[in-house]
Amino acid sequence: MGFFRKKSVEVDAPKPQRNLGLAMVTLERARPLPEGALLAFLLDNWPELPRAKEVRQEGDTLSFELDGAAVTLTLMRAPIPWGDLEGPARAAWHWPEATERLKTHLAHVLVAVLAPGMDRIATMLLLTRVVAAVASTTDASGVYWGEGPVVNAPDDFVEEAKRTSRERLPLYLWLAFQLSRNPDGTFTLATSGMRSFGFMELELVALREKPATLVDRAFNFAHYLLDHGPVLKDGDTIGLSAQERFRIRHVPSAVEPSRTVYRIEL
Repeated sequence: MGFFRKKSVEVDAPKPQRNLGLAMVTLERARPLPEGALLAFLLDNWPELPRAKEVRQEGDTLSFELDGAAVTLTLMRAPIPWGDLEGPARAAWHWPEATERLKTHLAHVLVAVLAPGMDRIATMLLLTRVVAAVASTTDASGVYWGEGPVVNAPDDFVEEAKRTSRERLPLYLWLAFQLSRNPDGTFTLATSGMRSFGFMELELVALREKPATLVDRAFNFAHYLLDHGPVLKDGDTIGLSAQERFRIRHVPSAVEPSRTVYRIEL
């Protein structure tokens, strides 16, 4: 994907919070965290990671140091409030059973990664791997990535996490790609979650392309930004090929007008 800069407009980009990553894994029942299986899963699937150090299990909390980051897993013997999950579950077009699976969970694991020495993407990649380890070795019924917010089935999350790298970011796990149908039959797509990386959200508004095509385009545009930084200025064009050029505008959101977003004009 390439871009051509036309003009520059200064926009206050959202700033990410301190380098703390949080996610939750919903559980069908509350059981002690399987320390041995969980750490083995990390080594088996990502052999480039060093072994965990300073491993401690105190009550319902398992903590360790991994690749310079402090990891804390806390078993919460109560469900996530349904008010937090209802919207993401209803919007989970990629997981039709989300509401059914999540509504009956009885406990959850809060996963926290504090990585002051890493950049934001490296922190989120490490968090993704730890969450996958939890989802694979417990009675998991779902994964809630609150910064989207987006929910995923445990098996889908684990399989996607195994394929991730710095070059292949798991944006379907990190971002919500919110689709809505307009009265005239067109579709609007808005991302949610880019702000956690310090970027404005993306919107593709009132378009007649198929929803799958819009999601694919938004994925590629978001990946480009995370790869290259906030290089897309108001009036730039971007495309996947020399023949394809889409204009970028910095405009108020069609979904939340108080925010400025990247609007992709197809």
